[in-house]
Amino acid sequence: MVDIKTNKYLDGFLSALSFFTVVPLKKNYAITKYTLYFFTTIGLIVSIIPAVLYYLLHQYSSILAAVIAISLIIMIYGFNHLDAVMDFGDSLMVSGYENKQKVIKDKYTGSGGVGLLFIIYINAIAFLIFFNNISGFIIIISGELISKYMTLYSMNNMDSFNEGLGNIFMQKLNTKAFIYNAIPLLIAFILDFYNVIIFIIILFIIRFSKNRINRDYHGINGDIIGSVGEATRLIFYIISFIFIIFNLKFYFLPIL
Repeated sequence: MVDIKTNKYLDGFLSALSFFTVVPLKKNYAITKYTLYFFTTIGLIVSIIPAVLYYLLHQYSSILAAVIAISLIIMIYGFNHLDAVMDFGDSLMVSGYENKQKVIKDKYTGSGGVGLLFIIYINAIAFLIFFNNISGFIIIISGELISKYMTLYSMNNMDSFNEGLGNIFMQKLNTKAFIYNAIPLLIAFILDFYNVIIFIIILFIIRFSKNRINRDYHGINGDIIGSVGEATRLIFYIISFIFIIFNLKFYFLPIL
């Protein structure tokens, strides 16, 4: 019985790893409720290499460190979220929920998609340039943890307007997913106590955004879910920037 359960959790982790990253696996894994238990774990894994490289390269060039960090995050995720951001950006340019649903699902990319891509990723790089190597290291890791948790939260109590992957995830979502994903999230709070406050602020922002999205789109899809996660990263960087300006940083670890 224990072995069966362990395999389900392992398959859930590998399913999440396969879906969210470019890590090559020997077989395809189905999306199950256990897949949703590992959103923040995947965020942590994805963040490690970019955070370490940012820390090491910052002493030579903060611009280079920031560009490489954000580029690696996008690449390790397999450009899936980048595509979601562009689709969502295009849909923002039209009015009426039927038109928004139609545009977000088409295969074309317009000025709205390109514009939102620049807003989210260029600004993310700009804020990372400002941070020092230690703050940037912590913020990159914490940003991915909180981003992935908000990706999960964006699906809660929402309806899907199509039958894509977003709908599959929403059907599998349960209370345990939030509990399991909260465990890796604690790392962000340990790294910096003020991340607790930032997390709460972002939670209210995403909650308000969900209400607005539900009104404008009459539901969500995978592109909106992915875009919420990407926007969360930028919001986290912005609020962290403000906190640092006012010297609101409290690192628990003595080495920091």
